[in-house]
Amino acid sequence: MNATLTIDLDSEVLEFADREAQHRQTTLPEVVGEQLRVMARNWRESQAGKTPITDALRGAVKLPPGFDEAAALTEELQKKHG
Repeated sequence: MNATLTIDLDSEVLEFADREAQHRQTTLPEVVGEQLRVMARNWRESQAGKTPITDALRGAVKLPPGFDEAAALTEELQKKHG
């Protein structure tokens, strides 16, 4: 289903978006629609507890056996915040 949306944009933002549409060889409404789809997907994933960047890094660092992550986090937070 398609719907019409009227928005007021800062002229600089509008010019940038228009240039981006030309660069992508598409229309301004398609560029705006794609950005809104990306934002909606990110919001849904965030609310579902998914963090793609963090998930991709999970397991990248090998910790020694018996490493206490909670204690290390507490220690670093105390260093940072006193």
